[in-house]
Amino acid sequence: MSTTKFLYLYRSPANARSKPPSPEEIQAMFAAWTVWKNKFNQEIIDVGDGLKGGGAVYKGGVVTDGPFIEAKEIMGGYSIVQAASLARAVEIAKECPMNDIPGASIEIRELAGY
Repeated sequence: MSTTKFLYLYRSPANARSKPPSPEEIQAMFAAWTVWKNKFNQEIIDVGDGLKGGGAVYKGGVVTDGPFIEAKEIMGGYSIVQAASLARAVEIAKECPMNDIPGASIEIRELAGY
């Protein structure tokens, strides 16, 4: 059976949390992600690290700071998933713990595979 790689981009609203999570909340989040990864261990290739704020954007020979404070969403991380179809990739995403964050989204992009 042929499979395709998909990139999941995790986004959450910039104002999703008013305070940092407690140690217990962090432990519960890690446990939920572990359960999800184990359930789909044949299809989830990599769950990337979370992304820190800040960075830079290079465009047209110009470097600017980013992401910006006025951003409405924060790119929180990514995963690589190998699935038989986009429909299957969506099924896997529906069970992702990222969905527990109010207003969060998972963008699913097929990788070109050149």
